[in-house]
Amino acid sequence: MRIVACLLATAPVVAQAGTSTATLSVSIVITASCTINPATLIFAPTAGTTLITTAVNGSSTVSVTCTGGSPYSIAMDNGANASGSQRRMNSGANFLNYNLYVDAAHTLPWSTAIDSTTCTTAGDCFLGTGNGAAQTINIYGVVPTTATAPPPGTYTDTVTMTITF
Repeated sequence: MRIVACLLATAPVVAQAGTSTATLSVSIVITASCTINPATLIFAPTAGTTLITTAVNGSSTVSVTCTGGSPYSIAMDNGANASGSQRRMNSGANFLNYNLYVDAAHTLPWSTAIDSTTCTTAGDCFLGTGNGAAQTINIYGVVPTTATAPPPGTYTDTVTMTITF
């Protein structure tokens, strides 16, 4: 009897993995945002027993922070004591007129326009573009001369500032 040895040469079997690709979508929505901080405008004390013969000027600043590249407008209402469109401060039953301006020369009155359709030029209100950091906006005020001496007192008003972005 004959035994035949047979060796099978076996090569290692290598399993191949297939490949496939897909895409991953990445997105973020950045919404425009703005904040406006409260401000106080204080006029210098004036003797109340005489006429105000020279306008009394005052100024203040407000800080605004808006998303970079976002246009915005700032408007102010006529205050809590307005008579028509005339802003007024009160001390009890007594009133004293004042005006707010966008510019230091007091030529551009700060209006009540509150959005980009009604506030289209800097003379209407304040127009700006956010840069992501706090921006300082100047507010200029004037108490005009008076025909009668205002009674002594602390005159105040509250004006609502609106930022539209």
